[in-house]
Amino acid sequence: MFFINKDRVDSDLEKIKEANLTPEQLEKKRAKEKAEKERLAAQVEGWTWKDTLAMTIAIIQVILPFMLVMAAVMALVFMFFVWMSNH
Repeated sequence: MFFINKDRVDSDLEKIKEANLTPEQLEKKRAKEKAEKERLAAQVEGWTWKDTLAMTIAIIQVILPFMLVMAAVMALVFMFFVWMSNH
């Protein structure tokens, strides 16, 4: 209840802080923000096929046990029905 408009309050406070900065401080802040954006862009460009392969292997390691258990349960159910049809 108390944090309903927190984002709006934070953005308003940021605008007030920017309005009270001197031109030199404002220029430094903008340069710092620009450098941060460039750094993040460089990190995104650094994504290679090895990163994709590593993520794929990690996902397979998490999902594979569940898939094997599910396949085993399906095989047991199938064998149960085959056994029931023969008796």
